[in-house]
Amino acid sequence: MKYNYKKENVRGVEYKYSAEWIYDLESEEHWRLYWNQQKLMQDKVKKDDNVLEIGVGSGFTANYLKSKGVNVKTLDIDKDKKPDIVANLVEYQFPEYYDHVLAFEVFEHIPFIEFKGVIEKISNVCKKYIFLSIPRNEKMWWHFDFQLPIVGKRELRFATLKNKVTEPAHFWEIGDGSVSTNDFEQGLRKCGLTVLTKLKRFSRIFYALGVD
Repeated sequence: MKYNYKKENVRGVEYKYSAEWIYDLESEEHWRLYWNQQKLMQDKVKKDDNVLEIGVGSGFTANYLKSKGVNVKTLDIDKDKKPDIVANLVEYQFPEYYDHVLAFEVFEHIPFIEFKGVIEKISNVCKKYIFLSIPRNEKMWWHFDFQLPIVGKRELRFATLKNKVTEPAHFWEIGDGSVSTNDFEQGLRKCGLTVLTKLKRFSRIFYALGVD
């Protein structure tokens, strides 16, 4: 589905974003992505913890955590999504600390060269865990999850690389020829972040990161 994009120029870079999609009924796959977000945070995010969610989306994640007694503040470039803080992540200077920071499908919306500075800023204000996801540059043809005794959940999937970014609001994706998984994880390590959990689901990679 095509959406109209708003544009904002920061430091000579044009950022595109849209709130139109949050009013549509989301796909089954998208709902399963929400579930994976919550599963990633399970046993790490506790009642009364202070959380910053970067990238409001439909508001589902923030509202779900609030229903569990978690204190959530939201940040987004798009005022139409009604975040607590309206700001471009590249320019924003964080004035306070949080127990956890969430950034699901956020970093591909900024140039990769800016990602390195942004993740460092986030790691400096996060006390415990950072949870994030990023897209893989691929076309998924089919996907199947199944459960095996003892070894647990496994995944069968068939996908092919697109070798180009087709999403108008994305600057890069993992495997697009410009950014690899190693490039991304090297940026995390340079900020002293430790990969505690790494999951591949529906052409996304989910991370739970420990802050040293």
